[in-house]
Amino acid sequence: MAILGLRIGEALSLEWRDVRLEPLTGARFGYLKVRDGKSKNARRTIPLTDRAALMLHSRHNTALSPLVFANREGRRYLVTSINHLHQKARTALKLPKDFVIHSLRHTMLTRLGESGVDAFTIMRIAGHSSITVSQRYVHPSPEAVERAFERLQLSGFVDQTEPKVLLPPTKVPTVGEAVFVSR
Repeated sequence: MAILGLRIGEALSLEWRDVRLEPLTGARFGYLKVRDGKSKNARRTIPLTDRAALMLHSRHNTALSPLVFANREGRRYLVTSINHLHQKARTALKLPKDFVIHSLRHTMLTRLGESGVDAFTIMRIAGHSSITVSQRYVHPSPEAVERAFERLQLSGFVDQTEPKVLLPPTKVPTVGEAVFVSR
């Protein structure tokens, strides 16, 4: 469930009771609830994207286990087993060794940051324990910084009338005037 920014262990722990495919009244999306994780902040509710909802709906129709991602026996996969399967697929496809499953989570969070999502929202979505971790994913472009100031102006917070000069202009010395510089 990298599309939602879940850690692999969080995805493997999901049970169908944690998934709401239908939105609540007034909501646009369904959601899933992460009950346990790496830190206390890992316990969170995450809205489903259309793509995630479609995939979960398809799985739910054929589910034989209370687990969302169960093995053939209906039991939970081990993270190490998934990592091993990923390693085999990566080798077969000749992908770089640094492409690990966690890279998918990192990419999703980076794309959120690149799209203008603030570090506090990323922290909530990712279940990070501190804002410092979430800040790694936010790299505002010059265009994003400019858009931030545009939003500030559009909000009416900034007075858009002619600027007032608060300080007298400094006198620029003319040719012939002595300029003393103290050292």
